[in-house]
Amino acid sequence: MAGRTDANYPRKLAQRWVGIMVAALLALYAGLALTASTGKGVSFDEGEELAVGYDIWLHHDFRMEGANGDFVKRWATLPFLISRPAFPAADNPSWSLAQPYALGFRFLFQDGNNPAALLLQGRAMMVLLGIATGLLVFYCSREIFGQIGGLFSLTLFVFSPDMLAYGGIVSTEMSICLAMLGSTWCIWRLLHRVTWGRLLASLGFLALLFLAKATSLVIFPITAVLVVVKLFSKRPLEWNLGRSRMIYSRFAQAGVFCALFAMHGLWCWACLWAHYDFRYAASPDTANPAIQAWVRTPKDSIDPAVQTFLSWSRHTHLFAEGYLDGIERLLTDNDARTSFRDGQWAVGGSRAFFPYTIWAKTSPILFVFLVFGLGWWCVRRRTSLAAETGSGPIPAGGFSSSFYDVIPYVTLAVVFLAVAISQNLNIAHRHILPAYLALDILAGGAVGFVWAWRKRWMAVGAGLLLLWYGCDALAIYPNYLAYFSPVVGGPSQGYKRLVDSSLDWGMDLPGLKNWLGQHNPGNRELLYLGYFGTDSPDYYGITSTRLPSYPAWETRGVYDLNPGIYAISATIFESVYAEARGPWNKVFESNYQNALKNLRVFNLTGKDPVQRAELLKKYPLKAWLAEYDSFATLRFARLCAWLRHHHPPDDNIAHAILIFRLNRAELDAALYGPPAELTDTPLWNQT
Repeated sequence: MAGRTDANYPRKLAQRWVGIMVAALLALYAGLALTASTGKGVSFDEGEELAVGYDIWLHHDFRMEGANGDFVKRWATLPFLISRPAFPAADNPSWSLAQPYALGFRFLFQDGNNPAALLLQGRAMMVLLGIATGLLVFYCSREIFGQIGGLFSLTLFVFSPDMLAYGGIVSTEMSICLAMLGSTWCIWRLLHRVTWGRLLASLGFLALLFLAKATSLVIFPITAVLVVVKLFSKRPLEWNLGRSRMIYSRFAQAGVFCALFAMHGLWCWACLWAHYDFRYAASPDTANPAIQAWVRTPKDSIDPAVQTFLSWSRHTHLFAEGYLDGIERLLTDNDARTSFRDGQWAVGGSRAFFPYTIWAKTSPILFVFLVFGLGWWCVRRRTSLAAETGSGPIPAGGFSSSFYDVIPYVTLAVVFLAVAISQNLNIAHRHILPAYLALDILAGGAVGFVWAWRKRWMAVGAGLLLLWYGCDALAIYPNYLAYFSPVVGGPSQGYKRLVDSSLDWGMDLPGLKNWLGQHNPGNRELLYLGYFGTDSPDYYGITSTRLPSYPAWETRGVYDLNPGIYAISATIFESVYAEARGPWNKVFESNYQNALKNLRVFNLTGKDPVQRAELLKKYPLKAWLAEYDSFATLRFARLCAWLRHHHPPDDNIAHAILIFRLNRAELDAALYGPPAELTDTPLWNQT
């Protein structure tokens, strides 16, 4: 699996220049990722990631958010052990009742800390993970395609909007990318040559993977495919632990692989227990009844066999309670989620979701380079056939050898995508990012294809395509999450294609504040805000009437919708997580009209205390407030449905917060005119 040196491949660059170019590319990546995030607010998960991670360091508390993995929480909060920010007191309900998102909000905004400083510390640690991932991409590609191929793959990584976006956000994505690619690479190398270095590297990456997130379980089918390929390839296994020897028998190789599998399993099991302090209980103080564990409120059922295993694991203490809680939460919170794709809603998602996100969120240039890489294999095949017939030179490695070398990355991409497509958690493009690392590596073959043709115009064309690819990333800076392919209309049409963290992760309140300063100085116009996220509008001094939002932390009073500025997060605008979610329908319309009629009756009694008292005897004030809350939710959903059909955004904040300026006529049409859309049944009855 050494770099190619035959006549059909570029000569090696001087090692010094390669090192300089790798360092320059990674430095550019770090600068782009970190500076892009400095002007952004808190993403949806960052508050809880930082607070829970710091809580683990301070209190060894493992009750909260195990489903999102703990490695990144510990890693991102390492600087806090030096800066020592204030942490909510033990008697605060957000901590004692194990409410991670409320805990994160208090930690950032209510305990006297500097949110920007805390975010910068955590995000800088994430950039380091991104640098390590990019370096690994370079090494993996260089093994197959040589130094120029490695630089090419690294360039694709550095200018990937996805890798730049999540490289500057405290989330599990970069840790999963690094650990999944590293584990796949190490396992493949270990299946061919067992040395102490390869064994230790494999154990290290696999332990990191299992601490990163429950997604780590995908490594099992990946490993199974790699083992089968290796056994059927008839290639020997080189054993270099102690006395060196070559193992040719498939049966003997299978025995070695079983022993290695057992060793890795025991090692990862021990590392998990070490992370949880070799303690079963998730609570730091089981004797204190005020410290409550995470309350399991499953929305989905679990396969009976899986549930039996989880129950047995709890009974035998096979795994720590915090780890089992994370697995169970992941399994019980998928099917009830609503996904949105290209103007369509679905409960529990659809098999077309991730293929569509790849189409919508991937630069067409990457697809072109992948086709070039396939062309390289065809060239290698033609060269090999010519050598076999004696009509051409014998290459350093034939087609089969070349394809064999890329098998781990083909397997990573195919298996990871297949598992993702088979699941019901269809909310975000970020859940398939490890597959993109494999695609970046495979695209490195484009260099060999271009070089093999020896055509100047092809080299110039490939260079221009790579330049275009880089310019795309620079053009969308600093709003990398908002990248959408031109084949689906680009970023300006992104809110019609995908939402949630594929576009809108609640990070753009600082941008909204800046926009208001320019376009609404002195709050001359009323501002209505429908916000998706866990950041704090109050922290930025955004004065607004709060529309139904998600999460619905704040109690809203009774208010009218008047002409003014309506700033609505794209996820809220598409009614993905609202109580009245999905398209407007006949059930919503009937409930809305009934609530509107009832509230008009209530308002008519406002000038007659006797009539109002009689009405309240029949229907208490609590019932009227509940009726109004339901009405406000339906009213906002009806407004969004009307806007989707009749009023394009007047402006946007990073393509994630949509700005509408509405007058009285437009509001009356939206709220009291014919519905803009009207399906027969609610979303949950359509699936």
